[in-house]
Amino acid sequence: MPKGHPITRRQLLRRGAILAGGSVVLTGLLAACRGTTPEASPTAAPAPAGQATPTPMSVITPAQSPTPATTAKRGGTLRVAIIGEPPALDPQFTTATITANITWHMFEALFYRDKQFSPKPLLTESYEFTENNKVLTIKLRSNVKFHDGRPLTADDAIASLLRYSKLSGRGRNLFTRVANLDKVDTHTIRFEFKEPTGIALIYLAQVDSFIMPKDLAEAYPDKGLEQFIGTGPFKFKERLPDRYIALVRNEDYTPVDGGPDGYGGTKIPYFDEIRFIPVPEQAVRGDGLVTGEFDFAEQLSLDNYDAFKAEPNLALQVTLPYYFYGAHFNKSKESIMSNPKLRHALLAAVDVEPVARAGFSRPEFYRLYSSQSAPETPWHTDGGAEYYNQRNPEKAKQLLAEAGYDGRPIRWLSTKEYSYNYNMALVLKQQLEAIGVTIDLQVMDWATLVKTRSQRDAWDIFITGHESYQHPVLQPYMNPTWPGFWENAQRDQLVQQLMGETDETRIKELARELDRVWWEDAVMIKVCEGATLRGYTKKLQGYANLPDWFFWNCWFA
Repeated sequence: MPKGHPITRRQLLRRGAILAGGSVVLTGLLAACRGTTPEASPTAAPAPAGQATPTPMSVITPAQSPTPATTAKRGGTLRVAIIGEPPALDPQFTTATITANITWHMFEALFYRDKQFSPKPLLTESYEFTENNKVLTIKLRSNVKFHDGRPLTADDAIASLLRYSKLSGRGRNLFTRVANLDKVDTHTIRFEFKEPTGIALIYLAQVDSFIMPKDLAEAYPDKGLEQFIGTGPFKFKERLPDRYIALVRNEDYTPVDGGPDGYGGTKIPYFDEIRFIPVPEQAVRGDGLVTGEFDFAEQLSLDNYDAFKAEPNLALQVTLPYYFYGAHFNKSKESIMSNPKLRHALLAAVDVEPVARAGFSRPEFYRLYSSQSAPETPWHTDGGAEYYNQRNPEKAKQLLAEAGYDGRPIRWLSTKEYSYNYNMALVLKQQLEAIGVTIDLQVMDWATLVKTRSQRDAWDIFITGHESYQHPVLQPYMNPTWPGFWENAQRDQLVQQLMGETDETRIKELARELDRVWWEDAVMIKVCEGATLRGYTKKLQGYANLPDWFFWNCWFA
């Protein structure tokens, strides 16, 4: 910020309050949210009945892969304001998104996700499926070195993947299908699966499948890493809890050829250092961005969008695809919501537009569509779309009667720590009470909510979000032990088929069937896909507007 243009935190918040006063206000509450940044949306097809067309994001900076320009230059320290202190710097040990986003600057997997979210080789030179997708042979790149100078070998890959198979939920899931993993030669490994497993590359493109030196993997078989040696474009320097995590450029990094592509391809480390600074309070992240304390800040208040946009030295990105949000039903026998007709009654009553607006302020910041997967992904379908956004209170009342609902309170867990969660719950409560449902809204901190939702007899509904750009098989609620406790034989069969398939047309058909079963069993009330807002100084160049942030191929002008 120029010295002649100061702004206080109070002024910033006042501007945001003025803006929010002009947006939709329901039951006296200003809509608020957390956010992300969008990919350019494809031309939307006509929406099925009861389903809104995904909102075109043409007014928003489109997502793109950066192309390192001839003007790119090395140097400088990038200061990144993150939402809080990561629980660990080991994405096999924790599923925290903040851990994954920091550590993939240090660690790399065998594959990466391209701009269409499909897997492409990263530490892999070549691969081949044989025997009807029951054997996968992977040849490693021979020019890759770890941060300590040692070359990457098959032994490192195998040890890392075995650790992944024990610590990571995804790894455990994949390895239930693995009969054997062995070394072919110094730079080649081979998976032998019990059954066709074409989805293996999707798993091996996730951050938690990263490769580390063999001795490190074996030294930490069942606890979080305390040493951080990877192959990525940046190396670990130091961690000062609640102050910052510092990474420095890997001078010996050898990128792949072909140019940047989504989360991988050619990766160039331009910055001397990146400091990830935990800033839990959203307003403080925004204030620090405006005053120049930070160069980049994530999850800014969407209500303050216009205030941030007025700042001449800031660039903003509203990110879609990101997460889709909705209310999960407790389908265990201990809950009243185990009754499928009652779940469908609630589905029939909901009008998602005001709920989405309460959570995400205004239409530029959310999209309405029925699928579990975003329009930009290969898995987006219209399966079960007739159950989405029905807005039919009379049908809902009829289903309530058929379900035998007697007015028993439905226990709804909510939190104000994520404002979208509480604001959306209020509007849904209002809509459901209008058809005669009694809602017991229980507000608590997020940690308590997470603990409570694991108890099958302690709740009936809670709201959360899921990655809309992830393969549907990897969604956590596909596991019957995840809170929601969804068990369905058709789901299990479709998941198994999707895990074995490699034909794109057949994958699309199976994804459509999975969407249909998801809706027919009324797993949750899906509301919308919500965006996230990120901001950064205009001197930051090369930043790619993708759902998960990264800072290779970025530099200071």
